[in-house]
Amino acid sequence: MITQSRTTVWRLVAMTAATLFLALPVCAQTERKVEFKQVAPDLYFLFDFNSSNAVVLVTDEGVLVIDTRQHPRDGQDLIDRIRKISDKPIKWVINSHFHGDHHLGDPPFKALGATFVAQRETAALMQKTWPKEIARRQAFFKQHNFDPDETRLVMPDVTFDSQMTIRLGGREAVLMYFGPGQQAGDTFVLFPHARTLFTPGAFAKHSMPNMNFTPSVENWIALLKKVAAMDVDRILPAHGDVASPADVPELAAMLADQYETVKAAVGQGIGVDEAVKTLTLDQYKDWRNYARREQEIRALYELIKTGKRSYLE
Repeated sequence: MITQSRTTVWRLVAMTAATLFLALPVCAQTERKVEFKQVAPDLYFLFDFNSSNAVVLVTDEGVLVIDTRQHPRDGQDLIDRIRKISDKPIKWVINSHFHGDHHLGDPPFKALGATFVAQRETAALMQKTWPKEIARRQAFFKQHNFDPDETRLVMPDVTFDSQMTIRLGGREAVLMYFGPGQQAGDTFVLFPHARTLFTPGAFAKHSMPNMNFTPSVENWIALLKKVAAMDVDRILPAHGDVASPADVPELAAMLADQYETVKAAVGQGIGVDEAVKTLTLDQYKDWRNYARREQEIRALYELIKTGKRSYLE
């Protein structure tokens, strides 16, 4: 068990304030829509429209949770919701990828004695990007009156490489890594008994994903094609509402289109500022997070021209 103290680190990241542009857009809202959806007799999907989701498997032996949301208070709120469903011990927490909006809720689960699991690359990136992840969550913290000093990094107790199976109360959760998608470490979780697949940030229905972290758009597209071919009934994404495998090819096609469009601009010698003005990607105007179009173009320019991801340096 490895835990990193969070007393002054957020102050040390003032120099990285420029990375705040990477944050997910904050939706204009008067209230935060959060609800539990029961998708199988023992499987629950916490849908948080304006933030990140979680998945909860409830068994007679204990509870398994995927992702803990964006702040320790969010994590405690998730625990309170779970307690309305089950009084069994929360035994396992899976952190699906390194973005802070999926693991900053970890501390209250650690206090309950849960065992934390993550893919090996996710664990490394959680530690490496910790100050930047805190920096780019400041707008969210302020909006919800959350104290940044309450956050602390909880590192996984267990890591895996390509696949791991957790057995709990006669059920299985199969953790799978297909290589980098939206980022290295993207962890998919299959619940065979419920014919249900959890997807990390690599997939959301009809939504433009954040392109700042992927080392390979080609691998991301290949990964999505593999997901689309899986024999499951439903998909529970880390962002957005419940989806199905039939929704996945749409995102794969969008990524391919966007990538080829930007590659063509780079190949023609068009500068990034001009590309931002001219590549309007109007065909995706009705997609969620279209407002990050400029950020997407700049991120792809960086990847295509340098082969690097500056956020991960």
